[in-house]
Amino acid sequence: MSKISVSIIIANYNGKNLLKTIIDSIKSSSFKSYEIMIVDNASTDGSRQFVKKHYKDVKLIANKRNLGYSGINSALKYCKGRYILFLNNDIELDKNCIKNLVAAVEPEDVAMSAPKLINFYDNNLKSNGTWVSRAFYNGHIKGNGNSIAKEIPYLGVGLIKKEFVGMFGYLFDPDYFIYAEDLDLGLRIRLNGKKTMFVPNAIMYHMHAVTMQHTSKAFTAYLMERNLLMTFFKILSIKNIILYLPYALFIRSIAMLRDLAILRINLALSRLRAILFILLNFGFVLKKRMQVQKFRKANDSYILKVFSEKYLFKPKFIV
Repeated sequence: MSKISVSIIIANYNGKNLLKTIIDSIKSSSFKSYEIMIVDNASTDGSRQFVKKHYKDVKLIANKRNLGYSGINSALKYCKGRYILFLNNDIELDKNCIKNLVAAVEPEDVAMSAPKLINFYDNNLKSNGTWVSRAFYNGHIKGNGNSIAKEIPYLGVGLIKKEFVGMFGYLFDPDYFIYAEDLDLGLRIRLNGKKTMFVPNAIMYHMHAVTMQHTSKAFTAYLMERNLLMTFFKILSIKNIILYLPYALFIRSIAMLRDLAILRINLALSRLRAILFILLNFGFVLKKRMQVQKFRKANDSYILKVFSEKYLFKPKFIV
């Protein structure tokens, strides 16, 4: 196949030691119609020099500052493929992963196909899909290893139709930096009447956020809470915002009380800070809502079809 079918974008920040694993796994793929792009978020560890020296066929997009995972947007204008495969740098792909993702995304009602994630180090199941509750907390389903193809609300890596990305003009909301940008994408897909499909025979081996492991838990909690709440107001109908807002705030109050009880004061303050951000910047949030709602083709019953409260009250449901 001479024509490029899949544009592969890898987000990188100081991940020089990870790049060989992910690039070599792509090059060993049974699927050959692709191009590879590295979006480097102002790394200082020699990542750019490494790519230029060892992978001359890989396009390097050098951001002037760290734009987080949303920095992937910088590569969109260079994509030649019909599909975009977006990835973290801490991943290794199974040889048939891309082929199986492409097959799953071809139906007209599917906008994105998502892989099964396996722990890179011990080969244990890391993600058997994802969940999101009406309180707008979310997470991965670990399960027992029995995987079936199914609709899921989101995933942070996967294959998406370029035409869907072009409709919005971005893959991830550029204001999110990192955390919950994947849920926001998944719910925009639902809002538009499309699906994200979990593909169990498309396997990726994940090293578990190696590049973000030094980020403080308080900052993580702030970004997560702020972005989840913005998506809450962007996606739901006015009726359901009124209906579920008390529930979302109640669950966050429980999370803050738990933080205080175990002396995680910084986390409680981070959650409160996120709520205050929404209140003080509500005009900004409403503007984002208006932009997103232009693409609504489905009612909330379709969006909420992939929501579940089943996992919300399990231990450690949120940071």
